[in-house]
Amino acid sequence: MKVLEKFDLLESPLYGTNLIEASAGTGKTHTITCLFLRLLLEIPLPVSQILVVTFTEAATGELKDRIRSRLREAAAVFSGEETRDEFLVKLWQKFHDKEAVLACLDEALKSFDQAPIFTIHSFCRRMLHEYAFESGAPFNPELITEQEDIKREIVDDFWRIHFYWASPLFVNYALEKRF
Repeated sequence: MKVLEKFDLLESPLYGTNLIEASAGTGKTHTITCLFLRLLLEIPLPVSQILVVTFTEAATGELKDRIRSRLREAAAVFSGEETRDEFLVKLWQKFHDKEAVLACLDEALKSFDQAPIFTIHSFCRRMLHEYAFESGAPFNPELITEQEDIKREIVDDFWRIHFYWASPLFVNYALEKRF
C-alpha cells in the first residue's frame, strides 16, 4: 500500500505519475499554474509540449488566463520586481542564470497560443483527428454532446429490424409492456 504524502509544489518530482485529489476551492488551478511554470523552467519544455486537460470550457478559459498571468508574474520577479509570493521567491532562488530564465519566460509568453490547454472532449476530438489513420477513426469526427437524436435513431432501427415483420399480436403486446 502506497502512503499518501503531502504534495510539495516546489520539490515534487515532475516525472512519473502523481495524483492530486482536491475538492472545490482548494487551489487546484494554482497548483496547475505552478507545475506548468516548473515544467517550463526545470525540464525545460516549450509551452507547446505541456498538455493541460480539464472538464469544462469555463475551466479551460480560466486555466489559460491564470497560466498566462503566472508566466507574467514570474517574468516580473526574474526581472527584479519584489514579490510576496513564496513560490515565486523560492523558484527565483532555485535558478542562478536569471537571464536564461527570463528568455525562457519571454519565449513562453510569445508562443502561449500554442499551449495545448483543452477540455477532455476537445482533446479527444483533436487526437482522433490527428491520428485518424492510426486509430481507424473517420478523418473528420463529429463531437456529439446531445445524444437524444442518436438514441431515437437506434430505437427506430431496432424497431424496424425486429418488429416490422412481426405479427400484430406480438407488436401490440410489446407496446403494451413497453419492451
